[in-house]
Amino acid sequence: QLYESVRRYAAGKKGIVYAVSIAHARQIAAYYSLHGVESVAIDSRTPALERKELVEDFRRGKISVLVNVDIFSEGFDCPDVEFVQLARPTLSLAKYLQQVGRGLRKSDNKESCVLIDNVGLHRIFGLPVRDRDWEAMFEGRMAGNAQPRTRMENNGLSVSCSLSEDSKRNEGLEIVMTHNCLLDA
Repeated sequence: QLYESVRRYAAGKKGIVYAVSIAHARQIAAYYSLHGVESVAIDSRTPALERKELVEDFRRGKISVLVNVDIFSEGFDCPDVEFVQLARPTLSLAKYLQQVGRGLRKSDNKESCVLIDNVGLHRIFGLPVRDRDWEAMFEGRMAGNAQPRTRMENNGLSVSCSLSEDSKRNEGLEIVMTHNCLLDA
């Protein structure tokens, strides 16, 4: 299902995949590569020099997909990322927003970013552009998706969602989000 989601919604795009474990990341990268999507898994065991070279290959477009567990959640800036695939669950809103945020940077080379949510995190946390009552969340009065105020437009960033017919029938829901006005870094 993971590969099919990328093939269907992000074929030919540059992206980051978040996996459950190092073994899972390596399996995903191997499967994608076997099917013609130039992919690598980078993890905590990847030697620093090799990691640096692989990231540079990704930035230059030699590699299309970086698969990882938590290596590229925070502090990784590559504005031309065109899709983010969530293949691992989390109960952390911060982690969810950090992962999705890797694709929400403005770049002259892209018009949109596709978010492929294969684990249903949007059900827990809502859309990344949701207007959140952070004070209530920090005080413990609200968690996850229990947000009464929702806007589909936030600071000029409009988001459209579409669900495939297959995913409407399937618990492994896929949500694909694209936007035309990306966030400034």
